[in-house]
Amino acid sequence: MRLSISDINKIGKADIKINGLTVIAGTNDSGKSTVGKMLFSIIKALTNSKDSSKSIDDTINTKVKALYRNLISFDQLYHTSIKRNIFGRTPPTNIAKLIKSQSEEVFDIMGRISAAMEEAEIKPLHKAVVNNLISEILDLMKESGTHEGMLKRELQAILKAEFMNSVCTYDTEQSTIVFSDESGSKELSVYLSDNNITEIKGGDGCFFDDITLIESPLYLHIIDVLSSARTFNEDERDVFSSLRPLVNYHIKDFAKKLESFKYSIVNSQTYNDDLQNINNITGGSFSFDQDSKNILWIKDNKKFQVVNVASGIKSFGVMQMLKGIDSINERKILIWDEPENHLHPEWQIKLAALLVEQASKGIPILVTSHSPYFIQAIRYFSNKMKMEKFVNYYMADEQGNGTCIMNDYTEDLNKIFFKLAQPMNSIINIGL
Repeated sequence: MRLSISDINKIGKADIKINGLTVIAGTNDSGKSTVGKMLFSIIKALTNSKDSSKSIDDTINTKVKALYRNLISFDQLYHTSIKRNIFGRTPPTNIAKLIKSQSEEVFDIMGRISAAMEEAEIKPLHKAVVNNLISEILDLMKESGTHEGMLKRELQAILKAEFMNSVCTYDTEQSTIVFSDESGSKELSVYLSDNNITEIKGGDGCFFDDITLIESPLYLHIIDVLSSARTFNEDERDVFSSLRPLVNYHIKDFAKKLESFKYSIVNSQTYNDDLQNINNITGGSFSFDQDSKNILWIKDNKKFQVVNVASGIKSFGVMQMLKGIDSINERKILIWDEPENHLHPEWQIKLAALLVEQASKGIPILVTSHSPYFIQAIRYFSNKMKMEKFVNYYMADEQGNGTCIMNDYTEDLNKIFFKLAQPMNSIINIGL
């Protein structure tokens, strides 16, 4: 697989292979995370769009009911009869059916509502509410019959939730995303302007079943809060919505998966082998405790609250839990943003070995890193496990305009090590 992006956030240009294990190196604020977040968004949109016809039907039902409610409220407020004159006793489900069937009658109905609203002495704010609903309903009607329309809607919503509506590089006219398979026969092309998708082509083949992005294992001890959080594009209907924390799409997805570990039944030899490997490193494992109804860390038959467990142990714990709920396999990509964080160099090396081993079993993995220890470990274990041909290394190189270019350094890793080790080299001889 290949992901190519241009003028997305901090990235001026990137052409990344997902060929087994992909490593993206670079300093802080160099756009490393942007690649992972974009890959996450694309895969999520492709997988979600499998069920997007049902999603659009549900959204149409919701929008029509909202239109009815608003017309009834405004009729009462302004002593008009717009809802009764146009809909009579026709239930919203019948109108929704007309929209889903793409009936021409819908245009007449919506036109009559707009005209009636315009003639009535109604506040511009309330007119705008109804007109916006009408516009959204007509857009949904157009999209309901095309795969590209459904995919565009799904991807736009995810990009808004993932990047907090800040996708495109500043002062750029057009941003592009291309995601393709190895043969190039299946390709998704996306064009954006001012953070909105202007055109989308292809994407009728789904490459994977799911994707998980790990930003921090520390989320493990607040999964209840994060799984109930809201994302940027969620439709909030209650006055207390602002009390719910606002998080990126991938954080809520990650939290919900960890929460589901409570209800999983693990009976897999592959999982047991991976669990044993992790146990050998940390000396324990995570498990759901029926008595306290909490996820606890178990070591030497002693139970520990997650909040009291070292951050490094949580790093291995999330791997154990994601494997336990089958969120990582050959059809489900793993992205890990700077996995070396919170880890002593010794455990960085052990985590690198674990990730290379998972990649050797066919699991697609993308990691970002600024640790020469970790990247050298990836290099070493890839060679040891005969995975070198399926590992690609990239580094973010800054440009004069503030953006970064992702260059392929698979054949010249010394440039990566030189850049990452340069701060240490500049102070290593101090006092000598």
